[in-house]
Amino acid sequence: MSSKTLMTVEDFALMTNSDIEDFELVEGELIPLSSGNPLHAKIRQNVEFDIRSYFRQQPIGVILGEIDCQLTHDTVRRPDAAIFFNERLQAIDRKKIPVPFAPDIAIEVLSPSESAVDVHRKALEYLAAGSTEVWQLDYDNGEIFVQTNTGISLLRGEQALESSLLPGFSVTVSVLLQGF
Repeated sequence: MSSKTLMTVEDFALMTNSDIEDFELVEGELIPLSSGNPLHAKIRQNVEFDIRSYFRQQPIGVILGEIDCQLTHDTVRRPDAAIFFNERLQAIDRKKIPVPFAPDIAIEVLSPSESAVDVHRKALEYLAAGSTEVWQLDYDNGEIFVQTNTGISLLRGEQALESSLLPGFSVTVSVLLQGF
């Protein structure tokens, strides 16, 4: 019977960027990240552009792409995009990874290789670690799921993605999930 050697968040943080750039730390285990295809990258770019434009008008936070966030003592996740509001920014060492807490809003662009169970588990981890919302952008089905601790909303087509955390922000699902 063999036992696994588990890694701590501190061990993970000490590794070089090239060693961990394609991994998340989940319950002490290094888990490979799936590679995003060009459409995945375009959708991530869309959401980052729209949120950055919003923050230029309403400077209440920042959006960071693919930043490692510590969710528990043995889990580090890398959302496709992460929104942090100004109140929490001073707690982030801008030159150190991982960010020591979950983003206020975690944004995941779903990959065809991810199972529904994995996607749901990840959303629950973000919420348990302190995220207020988790946005899951499903470009294959033209849907956005917004998950909170009180439930899940499903948006499609010309419905608008809005959030009480981002007063005045609104973008339709079809625009946000537009490819090239």
